[in-house]
Amino acid sequence: MKKIAKCLITLSLLLGVAGCSPSFTYNNLGWLSGFWIDDYVDLNNEQAEKFEHIVKTSRDWHRETQLPLYKQDLESLKLMLETDVNHAQLKQHFSQAKQHWQTLVDKLEPELIDLANALSYEQRVEFVAALQDKINEEYLEHQEKSAEQHKQERLDENLENYKEWFGSKLSAEQKALIESASNTRISTFLLWMQYKQKRLDALKSLFMQKTKPADFDQQLAVIINNRLAFMSDELIKADDKNLDDYVTLLLALKPTLTDKQRRNVREELDDLIDDVTDLMND
Repeated sequence: MKKIAKCLITLSLLLGVAGCSPSFTYNNLGWLSGFWIDDYVDLNNEQAEKFEHIVKTSRDWHRETQLPLYKQDLESLKLMLETDVNHAQLKQHFSQAKQHWQTLVDKLEPELIDLANALSYEQRVEFVAALQDKINEEYLEHQEKSAEQHKQERLDENLENYKEWFGSKLSAEQKALIESASNTRISTFLLWMQYKQKRLDALKSLFMQKTKPADFDQQLAVIINNRLAFMSDELIKADDKNLDDYVTLLLALKPTLTDKQRRNVREELDDLIDDVTDLMND
């Protein structure tokens, strides 16, 4: 639950550095690392200043407009887990929360395109080569373990996450529900890798042209903003099926919680709400 909740509302941005306060993490992490810019190409002074401006303005905008929505999502989730919520309502909540990332992409798109236009041909070549190396490394790292090992790691991680959220040892029934859901989850790693490669191939085709085409901005906007254009039907269906199964698991676990476990879940959510509130007021 904790891992999924963080991902859905991008709380990894807030709590991603072990040992650091949420405020320190939020204010100092590489905000745009998800867009693979400064870590993958050497920027000159003017470009670096442009990038730093994007980071600062986007962070300020995010604090003012998006953090209140994250807090609202957490409060809504807390209420749902306390009431007689149904599958459709809970799935809709998570699907809606996923849209926060798209909102951030929409906000940044014009400035990222402006920065891309400032890159030289050599920088564009360096950029796509670094991205390809990253994808290759990710794939090779995954291949070091068997499908069964990945499956066991996923189960172990899920059991640990639920144990942390519940604040106590899991019952036999709870373990069985979690294990069943973990074992039936569709592995989407290779599908996501195909998505990443297809998206990168489009970027390569655009960036490797020495003379930028007249529709450079329009093509780059699609690559940045239109994720669905690069996702296979198989990936979309598998992702939706996994979300369906996750919601089913939550609803199955809900009546198994002891009073102590329910209190701990409330406290965990309250802690996250407090963290977001502190960041809003920082």
